[in-house]
Order: sequence, then structure tokens, then C-alpha cells
Amino acid sequence: MAKLQKIPLPYYTEGIIRPAAIDEIVSLPASLSLAVNLDFDRIGALQTRNGTTIVGSEIVATTPILGLHNHINNAGTTYRLLAKVGTAVYDFNGTSWTARRTGLTASSKARFTSLVDYTFMVNGNANQACASYSGGSFGSVNVADLPAGDFIENYRSRIWIADSSDDKLYYTDVVNTDGTISGGTSFIQISPQDGDKITGLKRSNNALLVFKKNHIYRVYSVNSTDPDPFINVGTYSHESIIETKDGIFFHSPKAFYHYSETPLDISKKIIDIVEAIPRTNWENVCAWEDGDHIYWSIGDITLDGVSLSNIVCRYTISKQLWTLSSYPFEIRSASKYDNGTTLVNVVGSSLGKVYTFDSGTSDDGEPIFYNAETQFYYFTNAKSDKKDIDEIVALFENAQGAQVSYKIDDESTETWHPIGELKDDITQTLIVQAKDFVRIKFKLDGNIIGNKLIFRGFEILSSSNYDI
Repeated sequence: MAKLQKIPLPYYTEGIIRPAAIDEIVSLPASLSLAVNLDFDRIGALQTRNGTTIVGSEIVATTPILGLHNHINNAGTTYRLLAKVGTAVYDFNGTSWTARRTGLTASSKARFTSLVDYTFMVNGNANQACASYSGGSFGSVNVADLPAGDFIENYRSRIWIADSSDDKLYYTDVVNTDGTISGGTSFIQISPQDGDKITGLKRSNNALLVFKKNHIYRVYSVNSTDPDPFINVGTYSHESIIETKDGIFFHSPKAFYHYSETPLDISKKIIDIVEAIPRTNWENVCAWEDGDHIYWSIGDITLDGVSLSNIVCRYTISKQLWTLSSYPFEIRSASKYDNGTTLVNVVGSSLGKVYTFDSGTSDDGEPIFYNAETQFYYFTNAKSDKKDIDEIVALFENAQGAQVSYKIDDESTETWHPIGELKDDITQTLIVQAKDFVRIKFKLDGNIIGNKLIFRGFEILSSSNYDI
């Protein structure tokens, strides 16, 4: 048996790379096999994510928020956050929530778009007409002849409404010079015979994108539309479509995609996480962005036999890396909220509350738990060598109370051997006594309120290599 020199393990710069995507033999050791409620924005270290802070007060207890929108008039004098909860739409004036439209179908999703000082809303129900809002109650001002529908968007000075029941895309006339809107009965039929229903609308820089479950069509004008699908990939969720600094992204059953001439699968590193999203969750995936990150709320999943609740997949555009977050509630909707002073992301929960996202150091007063699992390490060029490890050093800040554990070789998902609790600051030596193994991985887990945990990794202090 030969003693090995001190071994500093690679620092964390690559996010999550799942073993289902890249085998552990060749996976990047600077990546993690799993990270929950930890981000990689601090290059070379892990840090706990920010929290969520309630906006105003609870609106309707235990009732999901099925639509959010930021209303701002052209003059910049009226700022309202709209939230569809249960059978009503409420607005928030910076202090309190007030019901502005009632009698809606509780289970339906509200979609919004803004044009000429008004916010227009559809509610996905044939008996609930399109309505407009300008800061008071919803009504029919400037709605013209627009029908009820499932999806709504503005594009090239027109309002467009899609009805998934008959694949019709209705449109208004071009907005008049006095700001009034007319028309709304004319429509384009979007390939009604393909057996695929409209699931979303999104304007891009040169076309209105009409999403179906398995296709995307482009509408350039009332006289120019793709007769056949532009792309044979689509989405089940309108709310999963998000525009960013790098273009449009969306969820499809087998991947998260970047929309382009050829759709780019950006989620290969986390392929088994994407595949773990239940079919019943596909329609509820929702997205938001903060400039360099895209977030997709995917609900509950089971990964390697372990249940993970209320999961959000976070993609960093500039670094092309992934991590996961988990919340005490499922996020069902999201929007920007500009109150005239600050611009933030807000999210609608499954529990009747709207939250400022990425705010504070707790989730509405609840601690943020975290979990990180390294890749398997072999340490020697000959992967079959047997090793022992006696001591490791952890490098960290604000990690007091965190638990460190390990597993070796082919031990089960549930099997973790405790090493110890972090109690010091900056560094701490831990006794491991892992014997006669080929490969080993480490786990760090705990919870925190207050200053962020910063974890820089491990160093192997004392280890041995069997001569074989």
C-alpha cells in the first residue's frame, strides 16, 4: 500500500451533470451529480440561493395563482400587478389586493397582453369573453369584436387570440391612430387537420409563433403563414415559453429547447431530470428569467428513487449550466413586476400567495435546505485501484450545522455514511475512514436562514492506494 499525496478536489464550476448524460468515468469532476437550492454564480464555489418574500398578503388560501401580469399605462402613471386566483382576478396597487373580475372558472388559466394603455385578458373558456383593464375593473372597452379564447398576444399593432378547440387564430385590425381597436372576427386556420391543438403564442422579432404540442408554425402577417410546421417540436405549456436576451426558450416533453432554425436541446446534461417530469405536469410547466438565468417550474419528480418536491430547473445562459431549486410550494405562474421604483420577478404559488422571487434569506420565513452530491472520484489513473481515505478537509463559510457524508462503489441510493457536522469556519478537518473502495462520492446537506452558505469543496488529507 502506498500513501498518496494530499489531493485537492476540483472546485465547482460546471453545475449539474447527471450520470445518465455523461458516464462518471469521463464526467467533469468540477461538476456535481446533484445540487438543490445551490447556485454556481460565484465561480469556483457553491452558494445557497436567495429566498422568496410575500407580495402584500395571502389572496385566497390554498388556491393556485393561475396567471400573473404587470399592467403599466403608456404614461407610466399606473402600475398594477394582476393575479388570477380561483374565480377572480385581483390587482395589487403596491399595498393591497382587490378583486377586479369575478365569476371565472377556477381551474382555467388567465393569459394577458398589453396594448394602447390596456391589458387584455382571456380565460380559456368559451363563455368568458375577452376583457380589458386600464386600472379599475375589467370591462369591454376597446375589446372590439375579439372572441373568448385560450391564448392572447400582440404582434404588429394587432391583438391575436388563439382558440385551441378549433385551431383558429383570430386577429383585430391594426390599431387606429386614436388608440382604438376594431375587428376581431377575422381568423387564420392553423393546420386543423394535423391532430395537434394550439398550446401557446409568442411573438418573436420577425413572426408570431404558434405553438402546438408537437409543432411550431410562424405567422408573418394576416396574409402570410407557414402552411406546414416550421419545426416539428412544440410545447404542452404556453407558460413554459420565455423570451430572453438570447432569444426564445421553451419546454417540450423530452427537452428544454432554444428556439432557432433547428431547435437546440439545451438540457442534455440533465436528461433524466427532464424525463422524470410526469406527463400530468407538462401542461403546468412555467418559466421566467432574470437576464442570465431561465427558471422552469416542473412540479414534483422522483429521481433515483428519491422524491423531490416543487422543483425548479435553473439554466445559466452565459455558462450553459444547470442547478435545481425546491420550494415549500409549487410555482404555477410568473411575471415581471414594475411598481415604478423597482423591477422584480414575481411568482404565483399553489397556496394563494404571490412572492417576490430571489428575495430575502428564507422562503416566507421557512429555512432554505440544501443538498449537494459530488461525482464519483477515483483519484488514480487506474480506475480499478483500491483506496483508503482517513481524513478530508472541508472549505466553506457559513456552513455551521451542515452534515457531510459519503458512499462508495455500488452502494444504494439511500446509503450514506455520516462523516460529521461542520462547526468551524473557513476549514474543518473530518475523519472519514473509508476503506478498500474503488470510487467514492461525498454529500453536503443542511438548511439555513441568514447569510449565504459558501462551499468551496474538499481536500483529501490522508489516503492510501493498494498496490494491485
